[in-house]
Amino acid sequence: MYKKILVPMDGSAHSTRALEHAVKLAKTVGSEKITILHVNNLRFTEQYYFVDISKLIDEENEAILKPAIEFLTESNVPHETHIFQGEPATIITDYAKEHDYSIIVMGSAGKGALKATLLGSVSRKVAQEAHCPVLIIK
Repeated sequence: MYKKILVPMDGSAHSTRALEHAVKLAKTVGSEKITILHVNNLRFTEQYYFVDISKLIDEENEAILKPAIEFLTESNVPHETHIFQGEPATIITDYAKEHDYSIIVMGSAGKGALKATLLGSVSRKVAQEAHCPVLIIK
């Protein structure tokens, strides 16, 4: 039924709960794999700062993905991870369609109070535009 499960991760508690639910779903229905998709939505360039932005982004990516990868490994669920930069909802829906995912399991809101309001719109947009079912976990 759900051969391939896509789980967008942003490091929020909602996305962690979505991953936990996706693992249960994968084990229940015998999914082939879970793919974690992390999308950076940063809109600044190194030329305006005296810090290594790419290093900070890499550190953030690792901080978000490392616990998720460890959880999937301990759960014995086949998995892969991908990192993109850009508009999250568009990248998530395009990736899911392009790679024929059966379902997207994602958190209802992102990190922080302001981001929760803004990123809640990501889950709404993904639910409206995805080619496959979207399970939103709160």
